Amino acid sequence: MNYRTTDLMNELSNASNGDSFKNYINEHKDMTSFTNLGDFFNDYIRRHPDLDITDVIKRSNIDRGYAYQILNGRKSHPGKYKLVILCICLGMKLKDIQRALTISDNAILYPKITLDAALIVCINNNYRSALEVEEFLSENGLSLI
Repeated sequence: MNYRTTDLMNELSNASNGDSFKNYINEHKDMTSFTNLGDFFNDYIRRHPDLDITDVIKRSNIDRGYAYQILNGRKSHPGKYKLVILCICLGMKLKDIQRALTISDNAILYPKITLDAALIVCINNNYRSALEVEEFLSENGLSLI
């Protein structure tokens, strides 16, 4: 859900004690601000306990060490498309992927860029592996490389 900043400020101005603030935080958990990828991924994985990270990394076709560096935040500015593929394999929706890109100081997926538009289609169609994405891109004359 999108919240207007003005509405959030009004809620905070009416918060009179610690309990009010705790209610505010609990009500708006989906807005949590992350300053690094490690925290972002830890939160996402915590909220999706059914994820098998080993399987996710295999489906991403990203070097295992590099993927773990991205996931734990040691690689804070990974390549845009490697990050997108990893997020796709984690099952993220477009909103979460855009957030990961922003946190990593990458440009968000932009529909006027053909490759980005194709990736948005893959995300919206729930692709879950690099192979699926690469096949879709190839069918449309595109490549991540």
